[in-house]
Formats: sequence, C-alpha cells, structure tokens
Amino acid sequence: MTKVLVVGDLHAPATHKNYLKFVKKIQAKYNTTKTVFIGDIIDHEAISRHQKNPNLPASLDEYIVALKEIKKWHTAFPNAVVTIGNHDDRVCRRAESEGIPGMYLKSFNDVYGTEGWDWIHEYEHDDVLYTHGIGWGGKTPAFNAANYLRKSVVCGHTHSIAAINWHNNGSSLLFGMNVGAGVDNSHLAMSYGRYSLKKPMISCGVVINGKPYLEIM
Repeated sequence: MTKVLVVGDLHAPATHKNYLKFVKKIQAKYNTTKTVFIGDIIDHEAISRHQKNPNLPASLDEYIVALKEIKKWHTAFPNAVVTIGNHDDRVCRRAESEGIPGMYLKSFNDVYGTEGWDWIHEYEHDDVLYTHGIGWGGKTPAFNAANYLRKSVVCGHTHSIAAINWHNNGSSLLFGMNVGAGVDNSHLAMSYGRYSLKKPMISCGVVINGKPYLEIM
C-alpha cells in the first residue's frame, strides 16, 4: 500500500514554527511511505523583482536563515520528491532574464544540502499528478486542473485553499486536492497579504492508494 505525505508550501525562512511538528505527527498517524514537498520550499524574497519590505534581510542573510530551516526538514525527511515552485525557481528565472546559461548555476541539492531529494516540476504516482500549480486559479485550482487534464491532481501554490473536490462521470472518479501551506503569515515576507480577507490554511495532505485525505493544523 502506497501512502504519500504531501507537504505544503514552506517559503523558508517564512515557515510556521509549528508546521514541522504537525507534519511529522501526520506522517506517524498514517505511517506514510513517500514524501512529496509540493513546491515553494524557499521564498527567495530578497532576489524577487517585486516590491520588497525594506525591513527584510539581504539575499545572503535570507539564504543563511532559509538553509537552517531546510536542514530541519531534510533531517526529518531525507528522501523526498520536491515539485519545483515559482519561488524556488526565482534564481533560475532571474539568471535567464540576464542571459546567464543554466550551466553556470548550482543544483538545488548543492545549494541547500538536500541529497536524497529529487527536485522536479511534476511527479506522477498511482495515477495522481503532483505539481506546484503555477498558473492555476479559481476557487478550486487543483480540481480545475484535474478536469482539464482528466486525471487526479494535487497542488499547493494557493495558500488560502485547502480542499478536496471530486468528479464522477459514471465510470471513473477524479479528484483535485489543494494542500494549503505551512507559512507563518506574520513573517515580513508574507506582508503582501496582510490585508487579505483570505488567510493561509496551515495544512498538509495524504494520498493512500490514489485516494486523498486532508489534515488541518
């Protein structure tokens, strides 16, 4: 029996201080056998082209604090799949915009010391697609993608949504699961959403033999 633990967006160093403890509790509850980080492991606020909070640290200082957070997660989950998110990819996109070929960049594993983690954009297992969810919108992003792709989908990206939606066409079942996030909404890197009515759902997901379960912290 395959039991997949799905970890929401971490945005290190803006990760909720209790999220790791919560996720480990869910791992033990379901006795999961695989771990998928759904993307945006790192925030990379300092190198963003967007307007930044002037009270946040510079890029090297941000990296040092983020690395400390990532090491805790790597120790807890030494073997995992990471579906690369738009924040993870900021360095690569910034380099590309400046005309710097990818051969000059280190891998995520080299930069963050995450040997045993497989950083990829999409992962499919038991007929379920796991991906960060870049570009997917609406009230049910994962479900919208599932209907379009005609396969079950798990994604993150939209912090304020933690939900499972099903579709039954009479001969097969499809689901879309948004797993929420593990961010600290009081962190300065999250200040862009401080006045939003929708706050992050601190949660994670589990998929057992292709069927989803959602856990709220």
